[in-house]
Amino acid sequence: MGRSLAGAIARALVAANLIALVGITIGFAISGLADRRNRFQDGVDEVASVIEDAIGRDAQGRLSMNFDDPDWRAVMAKHEDILFLVLDPQSGEEVGNDGGALHRAIGDRWLREWRRSIFSLSLPGQAALQGTAMTISLDETPLRLAVAYDENDWQGIRSWVGNEFAKEIAPTAVPALLISLVVALLAVRRVMRPVADVAARLSRLDPTRGDARLDALSLPAEIAPLVGAVNDSFDRVAAAFEHERRFLSDAAHELKTPIAVLRARIDGLSDRAIAERLTADVDRLGKIVDRLLTSARIEQGRAAMKPLDLGALGRTVVAEYAPLALAKSCEIEWQAEDTPLPLMGDAELLAEALRNLVGNALRFSPEGGLIEVAAAFRDAGRQIVVEVRDRGPGLPPGSADRIFTPFVSSAPSGSGHAGLGLAIVAAVARRHEGRAEAEDRPGGGAIFRLVMPAMLSPAAGT
Repeated sequence: MGRSLAGAIARALVAANLIALVGITIGFAISGLADRRNRFQDGVDEVASVIEDAIGRDAQGRLSMNFDDPDWRAVMAKHEDILFLVLDPQSGEEVGNDGGALHRAIGDRWLREWRRSIFSLSLPGQAALQGTAMTISLDETPLRLAVAYDENDWQGIRSWVGNEFAKEIAPTAVPALLISLVVALLAVRRVMRPVADVAARLSRLDPTRGDARLDALSLPAEIAPLVGAVNDSFDRVAAAFEHERRFLSDAAHELKTPIAVLRARIDGLSDRAIAERLTADVDRLGKIVDRLLTSARIEQGRAAMKPLDLGALGRTVVAEYAPLALAKSCEIEWQAEDTPLPLMGDAELLAEALRNLVGNALRFSPEGGLIEVAAAFRDAGRQIVVEVRDRGPGLPPGSADRIFTPFVSSAPSGSGHAGLGLAIVAAVARRHEGRAEAEDRPGGGAIFRLVMPAMLSPAAGT
């Protein structure tokens, strides 16, 4: 089985939505990188607030820093390379984690100015740092604070992108993309439904009939040309079959006159032994012509379908063949309930099909054999099945799938049978929207089966 078009569209939609989500995330990251200066200053203010809360004085009144403060630990986990210095300009006391490096790099004058300053510096063995000097207060005493860290810290950038995704993108973009994906999948299913309907109708169409067409009006514009091409193919197939039917019908009609003339001339022969043999050959040829005409009439489907009782029709055919079966020392048995088996059909064609099946079974049954003709409902009364069972040699090897093909005979080669009887049975089944089946019978013999739709209404008549 080929790949599903709906599945391919669904996979493309999933990929498109994932690409859109990644694109939105990358856009946020690029926007964050472009705005990192403002974010850096916001981060500095956050760090300054934490330091201001953690700074204090010890029992001797000297500046001290609570390095075990949970907020400070969180800041250090976020910015491992952060350096800070707190200076009391009045007493000259200072506390920090810079080891004096910030004081030396910035200079005493910058630290003692009360205005806010932004600086850049490079310390030995470290990346370039960006920093800010500002004023904070401790018990209403102004202190100077200098904070510096790498504003291009990739861990901080990844953390910011993750936070933005969790807080900004995921709550809005992800549900929106999921909703759009579900809507798109439902739309694909709705668009593909007419395609499935056309495929179902196509499986029921007979391309040999002139009215076998697909409706392209309800299909998407992309599928309509394919349906149009299928309809064109149906036109060509139907035209070819119609030409073949006309040829067979015309040929059969043309042959009837020469056969009649030939039979009259044979009747005038003086050698009666030769005349009888020739008459038998001409009779077989006449039967072939008659069956060709029957086949052409079936395919043309000109007769009107009427309600009938297939059970009554089957009993009549079995009664016709009872004397022939008796002459061959065979038995023929009708097996069916007394209830009617109603269907819409052509009584003449159905009788011809049953005669062909019963005659075929009688021809291959050995002397003393039993031929069973059974009819019954199937599929909860929606179908009628007629089976003809014999105890003959069974089906030729490998012929079950082609035995109903014209000119494929179930009889041995050279038997004089043209292989049209079972082909007529299959044509009659198709004419009644049914099918013909054949299989070997367990224990020996063959089973031929006609399966046709029953009338939903119980009313039927002959």
